[in-house]
Amino acid sequence: MARPLEFDRNQALTCAVDAFWRDGYASLSANDLAAHMGVAKSSMYNTFGSKRDVLIQAVTNYASTRTAAVRATLGGGSTGAKLRAMLLDVASHNDGGRGCLLVNTAVELGPHDEGVRQLVKAGFEGMMGSFEEVIRSGQARGDIDSKVDAAKQAMTLVAGIAGLRVMAKSGFTKKQLVPFVETLLAGLLL
Repeated sequence: MARPLEFDRNQALTCAVDAFWRDGYASLSANDLAAHMGVAKSSMYNTFGSKRDVLIQAVTNYASTRTAAVRATLGGGSTGAKLRAMLLDVASHNDGGRGCLLVNTAVELGPHDEGVRQLVKAGFEGMMGSFEEVIRSGQARGDIDSKVDAAKQAMTLVAGIAGLRVMAKSGFTKKQLVPFVETLLAGLLL
């Protein structure tokens, strides 16, 4: 009979997201990754697979979390106000200045790893699909201009958020980024 896990798999994966987001892939040793996850290296390998396998699961988890955050803007209240609040949160460096794990991973590994590149692309596409849902919902409620192409605007928002995270990571202040947020939303809202 297999020995039961002595750690919370989801918590360990959340810690892996944090480790990759903070340190990247190449500069994070397997020993450091396992320590950050709170598991023995052998348990990490037995449960999650290789370091690359852990990265794949961590990026998938991160993308799912971000997509769910976008979908959470559906429902009552002004769509525009919710989108503005989300973008201002990004501009406020509320990720600790780490940028975006999808962008960081794309830049570090995308040129060398087709599987990772496709995973990151799928993560961005998931976010675009969620933003498109939010935009269409806002259009149906009259919060968002009905003439806006929801798919194109969704891509613009995802690219804008990626850019905001890179700029915030580079040291731009919220005060400097707010005009970009307003410009990003200008063509969308009534």
